Amino acid sequence: MLGAAGELASAPVVILAAAQETASLDVTRRLPLRTIAGQITEMPATAESARLATVVTGKGYVAPARRGRHTVGATHRFGEASTDVRAEEHAENIAMLATLVPNLFELARAATLDPAVLAGRAGVRCTSPDTLPIVGPLADAAAFERTYAPLARDASLDLRDPAPWLPGLAITTAHGSRGLVTAMLAAEIVADALESAPGPVPASLLAAVHPNRFALRALVRRERRAPA
Repeated sequence: MLGAAGELASAPVVILAAAQETASLDVTRRLPLRTIAGQITEMPATAESARLATVVTGKGYVAPARRGRHTVGATHRFGEASTDVRAEEHAENIAMLATLVPNLFELARAATLDPAVLAGRAGVRCTSPDTLPIVGPLADAAAFERTYAPLARDASLDLRDPAPWLPGLAITTAHGSRGLVTAMLAAEIVADALESAPGPVPASLLAAVHPNRFALRALVRRERRAPA
């Protein structure tokens, strides 16, 4: 890793796991990472609403009361990366609850709440264009395009040239709203790839989340657009 004053750190293996900031490096800048900001609302529980014993999900979700508050969410602001908490998004979450669980909306007396004084938290989700995570070893983007350039002329070619991997470099990002579910499996995929071990999932799934998939699709689309 290089900084303004020279080398900052070095390691035989580097795993990039920095959400949308992952694309700030030269080797990853072509990755089509997208941001979706969003906000949850902490809604005060009443004695009646505190009887909720399970998470209810649909277009949004509401969780059982913890420390006297329900968590309700979450909003989506596509293309944004701000983390400021907004009263209008508290109002959006409360309105969503009225549709998701009308009875709980009434029991919590949510219609009487002032969005301007509610607590909450805002964060940023990192996603990809196909909504799947981006997980696996990284190839040199320019060298990859040169190696597989024939696919731009004929996408049916069975090319056997090895991909120009960047040794010891892998990525896990774009987990969207499901990172708690997918991150552990992604870590195993990365570890197996770095050790040249068999993957923990079928090859079709490894290909579906592979970082090179976007570069490969771009070459195939170029072939389809070529004049006859």
